[in-house]
Amino acid sequence: MRIEEDVIIIGAGSAGLTSALYLARTKFKFAIFEKEMVGGKLNIITQIDNYPGFPSIDGFSLILNMKKQVEALGVKISKELIKGINKNEEGFEIVCENNTYLTKSLIIATGSTTKKLGIINEDKFVGKGISYCAVCDGFFYKNKEVVVFANERKGYLEATYLSNLVSKLYLVSDKNDDDYEGNLTNLKKMNNVEFLSPFKIKEFIGVDGLEAVKIQNLENNDEKILEVSGCFPFTGDIPSNYIFNQLGLDQNRGFIKANFNMETNVPGVFVAGDIVDKPLRQIVTACGDGATAATSAIKYLNKLKK
Repeated sequence: MRIEEDVIIIGAGSAGLTSALYLARTKFKFAIFEKEMVGGKLNIITQIDNYPGFPSIDGFSLILNMKKQVEALGVKISKELIKGINKNEEGFEIVCENNTYLTKSLIIATGSTTKKLGIINEDKFVGKGISYCAVCDGFFYKNKEVVVFANERKGYLEATYLSNLVSKLYLVSDKNDDDYEGNLTNLKKMNNVEFLSPFKIKEFIGVDGLEAVKIQNLENNDEKILEVSGCFPFTGDIPSNYIFNQLGLDQNRGFIKANFNMETNVPGVFVAGDIVDKPLRQIVTACGDGATAATSAIKYLNKLKK
């Protein structure tokens, strides 16, 4: 079946749901797709203290509130698997397993996935001592000892943020060749930071939560046990751009470039959330992106009618 829409939103995290919230109050027809769990990474965050209006809430509850809010406006989230996207003279063709959707515009809000270390007990202690976001969870480790595993700019910036909260920070790195803007140099000057390189994290240790981290020297294989309350592994994010490469979007390491209106280099394509090439990836910024992308899409559609 061929179905015509004005807008297609791909991704139902906080960015995509915010776009849906804004579009639901217009006259335009739209559909929203999510191939996995609504909310994505938000579902595994056990405590959020920096989202306005909620002194403390878990990620699952927050995304459930967002989902209920858009569903109350009649929005239905499709689980259809998108197999391909083609650009044509009238807009875009979204090919799914059972239906083909024709749309004048797209909002890409597929987010990103965290690149994990893939070592013993990592999944067990996510939210129980292991976090991939210092800005989100750093407050919980105030005046405590933590490990940061980082070997690139984002990780050093996150470590710098944490160093102002914790009593002791072990900065573990498996290499030492990325000191963009002197971030690593500045960290080494801090009294509560101990730099350990070249080391890798070998094992997370604990019972009900993280209690220690085992690290291994890459030069002589010596091992150390660091007794800490938390660990922040920063090895980068993986953008969920699995079906967009054929559109010719400008990207940076897989993240899609956009201007402050969330417009890409391809007319009619807008982006929102963690898939965007930007310095800060937070729930609140994703929602802002979603609102901006929807508003820009509405302006784009109104221009097409003239």
